[in-house]
Amino acid sequence: MSGTAGAQAIGLLILPVLARVFVPEAFGVFQLYLSLLIFCSVGIALRIELTLVSRHDDEVHHTLASLFGLVLVVALFVTAALSLYSAFGASLGFPAALLGLGLIGNGCIQIASYKLIRDQSFSRLAKLKVGQVLIYALVALAMAALNPTLWGIIVADVIGRLTAGAYGLFAVQPTKAERTAPLVRLRGLPSFVRQNWELAIISLPGALANSGGAMLTPFMIFHVFGAAAAGQYGLVDRAMGVPVAMIVVAGSQVFLGRVTEQIRAGNRAAVLNIFVKIVVAGAVICGVGVLVARALIPFAFDIAFGPGWGPAIEIARIMIFGYAVALVMGIVNQTLIALRAFRLQSAWDFGWPVCIGLAWILVVTQGLDLYTAISLHAAAVSLLGLIFILLCIAKLRGASTPEAAEA
Repeated sequence: MSGTAGAQAIGLLILPVLARVFVPEAFGVFQLYLSLLIFCSVGIALRIELTLVSRHDDEVHHTLASLFGLVLVVALFVTAALSLYSAFGASLGFPAALLGLGLIGNGCIQIASYKLIRDQSFSRLAKLKVGQVLIYALVALAMAALNPTLWGIIVADVIGRLTAGAYGLFAVQPTKAERTAPLVRLRGLPSFVRQNWELAIISLPGALANSGGAMLTPFMIFHVFGAAAAGQYGLVDRAMGVPVAMIVVAGSQVFLGRVTEQIRAGNRAAVLNIFVKIVVAGAVICGVGVLVARALIPFAFDIAFGPGWGPAIEIARIMIFGYAVALVMGIVNQTLIALRAFRLQSAWDFGWPVCIGLAWILVVTQGLDLYTAISLHAAAVSLLGLIFILLCIAKLRGASTPEAAEA
């Protein structure tokens, strides 16, 4: 967690500098790149990297080598697909090769992270996270000083991810015993995927759907309202969404640890009690925070990022409601998984992009403006968060009845 916090802090500290040098269009192109990167990274290793933490010791080296090979193949496939999309469809605003390189770096980082978690080598994991953002920050600042081009922030991000990916490869070098395992050939990858078909076929679609809902809004803003509008939205997402995500990660890990302990003991009533307390406390804190933030946002953005970010101020004042609900809901977002309600969780994963997609269909067909589109997005996020909380309460109450306990 210190590595995650340190990495996020570095990114936030350089944001005011970059906002004063790079034009909003550069942030818009970077936001589109980042959204596509995060979406594609969910499936860069077909979710099979999740098995690293539970593999037998004699299988780890072969699994690692297979996963790294899979990352290269999937990254090349995605790059080719996006190149065709750019040639015959709408422009991405940046070369597809940059996304492919970023995917390779990100895939190596993900695989190495799970191996380091397995080994409980948390100091190396922290170095991996901090190193990635530190290299990105240094390159971005250098480009800001020398030549702040439209793709400058993307290039810095790609270099940071590739450097961290290379460190990840070094950090998970096999022991002498593991080096005796046979080398992995590309023709063996289909067999490797078939052996782990459950994750590739069952887990991956839901994860992609959930991630697709998150990337749909920045993608549509770029293509409907242009790169400058996407840049205004991207600055808000980096300045406010990233800290919210960091709190959610830390809070959800603590919450999951507490509730799974009660679930193992068969005390579902205690789980419901913990859940309700966190939701109520979070709602009160975030409610007060929204009122304070809406008053301070114009002053804070003007001081931090300088002139030229007026639309970002209005976007932030709208998005603050969505971020507040996302923070409350995000902390308890592991509830259905902890309860092993996988079907309900899958329905939720697929419902998320459907609702966001319907909102954007309304925006496009009715010709709505940017701020109305952002308002619809924030309203959809808030409504979906409320529905998720109600689903969890209903599931917990059903599991807490005497009949359910006997079953």
